[in-house]
Amino acid sequence: MLRRVVIVGGGFGGLSAVRALRNTPVRVTLIDKRNYHLFRPMLYQVATGLLSADEVSGPLRSIFRRQKNVDVLLDEVTGINSDQRIVHLTRGDLAYEFLILATGIQNNYFGHDEWRRFAPGLESLDDADVIRSKILRAFERAEEMASVEQAGTEEIRCQLTFALVGAGAVGVEMAGTLAEISRMDLAHDFRHIDPTSARVPTGLIRHDLPEPVCFYLQPAPSLTQQLPLPTVQYQPEFSVRRRQLPPNPHL
Repeated sequence: MLRRVVIVGGGFGGLSAVRALRNTPVRVTLIDKRNYHLFRPMLYQVATGLLSADEVSGPLRSIFRRQKNVDVLLDEVTGINSDQRIVHLTRGDLAYEFLILATGIQNNYFGHDEWRRFAPGLESLDDADVIRSKILRAFERAEEMASVEQAGTEEIRCQLTFALVGAGAVGVEMAGTLAEISRMDLAHDFRHIDPTSARVPTGLIRHDLPEPVCFYLQPAPSLTQQLPLPTVQYQPEFSVRRRQLPPNPHL
């Protein structure tokens, strides 16, 4: 009887663990609530419309079709009984001898979960769809304000202000890609606004403020009054160019 190894999570950690057990005398069960592996380093390009969802994801069953000692299970873990060595799923229980948890990360709103509806994170393809919709709707709303409502320059400028919280790899890439789509992809698509006037303020955002003062990709009309932040000026020679998807070693 082969020993059973249960791996929770089909991200980089889970896939690496399954690969490492390829030639071992064990039976591996990979559990994930999605049936695909997501290449998250390029998720920001889905959020800005430069890549499609299928370009950054691959079916788990296809990835492991040649690895005979692995089963892929589409389900969600609701609990773990470590004493009895049982994983509780939404549709039953699964016994294990060895358990590997590779469930990934989650967004931290520093105790202000009410900010979530204003500031969507970037963890999944669904999040990318939401953010892409917010970006495009901001330009469409600015066009409507200019052509129908005869809004002033400052109102339109606020509508085209995007606040990014976090200056890690994703935040920096998002800022550069926003500059790219506003100055290249959308530059000539509107009649009443100048998409190149879109801006990304920069500065130190405190997370211990009593009220949410900044929103992730949410146009904030009072942003310039609440946070007098400088504007990042993107010159064409420094703008991020469309890039090829780097190879994913797991696909």
